[in-house]
Parts: sequence; structure tokens; C-alpha cells
Amino acid sequence: MNKLVLFFSSVFGTGYIKYAPGTFGTLAGLLLWVLFIPDNYTLHLLAIISIFIVSVFLSSAAEKIYSKKDDQRIVIDEVAGIWVAVAFLPKTVLFLGLGFILFRFFDIKKPWFIRKSQKIKGGFGITADDILAGLFANIILQALHIFIK
Repeated sequence: MNKLVLFFSSVFGTGYIKYAPGTFGTLAGLLLWVLFIPDNYTLHLLAIISIFIVSVFLSSAAEKIYSKKDDQRIVIDEVAGIWVAVAFLPKTVLFLGLGFILFRFFDIKKPWFIRKSQKIKGGFGITADDILAGLFANIILQALHIFIK
């Protein structure tokens, strides 16, 4: 069971990439979004709720296995965050590319309101900052989408 938790919490092993595992986890999440999540707002919402629950569970379990708070090999939270960043938007190179850049910016820089969420313990805390980073990225992208319509 532990091997399955580590496999999925590392998003098929991308969390084990030596340099920038979070970036590779985000790219994997973006690819999963493009390939498997249809352009349907209801399904977008269900996918986000599902990945949030899965991320909290797997992150919490993996953190216990690694015996380290928010180990860098846990990248399922990046998948949850990027899915929030690109939700309810067209699957175009523009929005996917900007979603990736904005999400990584907010996830790496962690403005104070995002940084505070990292104090929450367990899988919820691991996932919360990525959800917030994705939310802020999505707000910017929604404004851009309205502007260019």
C-alpha cells in the first residue's frame, strides 16, 4: 500500500525528479487536465473537488511515510493547484501556458495569504497553499478571458 501512496502522491514518479519536482508535477497535472478533463463546467468542478480530496489523503499518507513535513517528492498538491488555475477556461495554449506560469509564480513566491496556509498540518495544509495559488492564478486568467472576449 505504501508504494501505491508514494507512486500517486509523487504523480507517477515526477516528484522524484532531482531538479524542480514541483514544476514537473505541475506539468504532469496540466497534461492530465488536457487529456482527461472535458470542457464542461460541472465536470471541472467535480474534478477539482475529487483531486482536492485525493491530494489531502495522499499527501497526508505520504508525509507519514517520508516522516517529513511537506516532502518535495509529494507533488499531487501541484496537480490540484494547476487544475484550479485552469478551470473554467478554454484549453488554449495561451490560457494553459499563462495558467502554468501564474500558478508556479504564486506557488513559489507564496504571498503572505498563501504562506499562512502552510501552517495547517497534514495533507490539508500541503494542499491548501496550492489551491490558493491556483485560485489567484485563475482569477487573473478569468479577468483576461473577459477582456479578450
